[in-house]
Amino acid sequence: MPANSLKSRTKGYLLGILGVLILSPDTLLIRLVDTSPWTFLTWRGGLMTIGMILVLGLSYRSKLLERIQAIGWLGLLIALIFAINTTFFQLSVQTTNVANTLVIIATAPLFAAILSVIFLKERIPVRTWVTILICFLAVGLVFAGRLDGGHLFGNFAALISAIGLGTHFVLVRLKREVDMTPAIGLASLLTCFIGFSMSSDLYLEPQQLGYLAILGFILLPVSFILLTRAPIHISAPEVSLIILLETILAPIWVWLAIQEEPPLATLIGGGIIIIALAIHAIQSRNSK
Repeated sequence: MPANSLKSRTKGYLLGILGVLILSPDTLLIRLVDTSPWTFLTWRGGLMTIGMILVLGLSYRSKLLERIQAIGWLGLLIALIFAINTTFFQLSVQTTNVANTLVIIATAPLFAAILSVIFLKERIPVRTWVTILICFLAVGLVFAGRLDGGHLFGNFAALISAIGLGTHFVLVRLKREVDMTPAIGLASLLTCFIGFSMSSDLYLEPQQLGYLAILGFILLPVSFILLTRAPIHISAPEVSLIILLETILAPIWVWLAIQEEPPLATLIGGGIIIIALAIHAIQSRNSK
């Protein structure tokens, strides 16, 4: 593998892993805020929009408007899909078991791989397909015996979110020469409008607002900027695989913060995912 290609892939993995590490406390913060999904989406979208403006403003300075215009129609499509993905994820978390949501979200790498073959004409290596299968089985192990088929809407919402997540990374890779991170800011604004149009009460206690401020101002803007830039350097299925680390990291944050101890199956499944991703990354680096 050429040195420049190896450097680019390494950068892609680092961006993805750092993005997931920053994003991983989001489930904990959703638990701590404990409000209706529409109220949460309104505040999350509004605060994240402000956070994105601040981060992108510092990055682009006087070229901010130019960068926003550069995303074009594809950026608008990415923003729409990201907003839909965010909305359905929130609805799924609050209308079905978290186990159901996370297992179904774990199918995102599969959708990303299929869409990459169809729209990007990319050849997905066998090692990536194998890693997708291993990680999917590991997530299934984490939640074995805890799935509930009775929450049809929540399960369907998680499936829509999984498809949206895979599609997001594929579309970002479709036009790698353009920085699509401004599209995340537009998606946040759209999410705020969606929540506001459906919410009947926007009141939050100061403590709830504080948790949302951490999530909206800092964690979400920074993490999704990193995750949106990762597909420039590595394939969409690989970014989706890295996202699966959140399935393991999120329960650890909950354990540390509110003493909800993760089951042994979570630790075993997490170990399998980490080992599988590490082997995949090493094989990718060594491939010619």
